[in-house]
Amino acid sequence: MQIDQIRIALWTAFARHHIYKRVATELAAYSDRQLADFGLGRYDIPAFAQRAADKAVEATPAAARQPHLHFIHAG
Repeated sequence: MQIDQIRIALWTAFARHHIYKRVATELAAYSDRQLADFGLGRYDIPAFAQRAADKAVEATPAAARQPHLHFIHAG
């Protein structure tokens, strides 16, 4: 793998994890009744959050997934 491919893979994994945590945290804040209104139970939250994260990352164009790192050369 080239450095750019590794960087994109790491950035994608980070983005997927960030979205997963955000969705899972938001759903966990709902009451059982509210989750039931969505057709979900508490046990569904991890799988639902994972699917949401996967779809969000897949929907993002590859070019947008590239991290924008700026290096400062001291010299």
